Amino acid sequence: MQVTTNVEQATLRRLFSTSGPVVSSYFDLGALPEEDAWPRWHALARQLSEQEVDPGTIEALTRRVSMSLPGSGVLAMFAMNGELVLAVDMAGAHQPDLATCGALPCVLPLLAWLQERPPYVLAIVDRTGADLAAHPHGTGTAVRQTVTGLDDEIERNAPGGWAQMRYQHRAEDSWEHNAARVADALTRTLADLHARLLLLAGDVRALQYLTKHLPERVRRTVSIRRVSGSRSQDGAERDRAAQIVAQTRQAAHEQTQALLHRMAEARGPSGRVAEGARETLDALALGRVQTLVVVDDPQDCRTAWFGLHPTQVSDRREALARTAAPITRERLIDVAARAAILTGAEIHVLPPGTSGAPAQGIGALCRFPPRAAVDAGLTSDSARA
Repeated sequence: MQVTTNVEQATLRRLFSTSGPVVSSYFDLGALPEEDAWPRWHALARQLSEQEVDPGTIEALTRRVSMSLPGSGVLAMFAMNGELVLAVDMAGAHQPDLATCGALPCVLPLLAWLQERPPYVLAIVDRTGADLAAHPHGTGTAVRQTVTGLDDEIERNAPGGWAQMRYQHRAEDSWEHNAARVADALTRTLADLHARLLLLAGDVRALQYLTKHLPERVRRTVSIRRVSGSRSQDGAERDRAAQIVAQTRQAAHEQTQALLHRMAEARGPSGRVAEGARETLDALALGRVQTLVVVDDPQDCRTAWFGLHPTQVSDRREALARTAAPITRERLIDVAARAAILTGAEIHVLPPGTSGAPAQGIGALCRFPPRAAVDAGLTSDSARA
């Protein structure tokens, strides 16, 4: 298995669907001094051994660490039954060393890192076409393509006389036709990647035509931002890379603020917002949650109960008393994350101290109000059965 920076939903579902214990490990590859790396890892391995993790699983994790050293960033690993299920190179992450084994994986640090690196498309445009790079979540390998326009008359010649205007119009038409072709390719790429961020660089006139031909739905739902550079080797690569990092992080921050704003607007009689541990778990038990919002606080030791079915969740054991399958107690936010992932809800992670965070550090923006669940014949008990 290779270290990846792409995290598929199917892999997360597998981690949360297993019936056996899951090992979660976060290891800082770049912590100094460098010679301290192996002693730190062996200390984590001893912790896992004390938690009765089988030697085969520990060996699988150790092999992956060996392949990654020396390195930088944080290596996130998840393993079970002697198999490394997922390893993610979290470049630029800052996460204390952690090694734990439990019924549920600890994925919130990974999700928070991914959240800061949203998928985006970079288009470097000139009057003949564009170079496109589609970047998935994290810092995964970009999918690149070159779009070349069908019209090749791109020079606006100035021969003088009566023909000058005709040549100018022909060149302008060529630029616009080529830009329309780039816009079509960009629209498809953004949709395939589910990206809400488009970064544009290149020729000013070509960018004007490109923006004109982007569909209205793209201009309405996608954040379009400029970065420097052109398709030629102009020495702008380093500056552009720094601008991309800044733009993606700014976009992630704005998405967080927009979500918190939507939750603030939806609070009250609409019933579209659940807040606090009990109310949020009850919403998850009804499959109402569209986006789970949690504060990832390492000091948060609250627990909750879950059963075999994704909607069998509660902060009260007695609420699941009629459940035939085994009932397990785990950390509250991990139980909530499991229910969200297995019911198709999104998860948004907030750092401690975030202004506007939901009460008790956990809440949800819901698909429908609780009254709709009652009208449909759903209750928390029926959802858990």
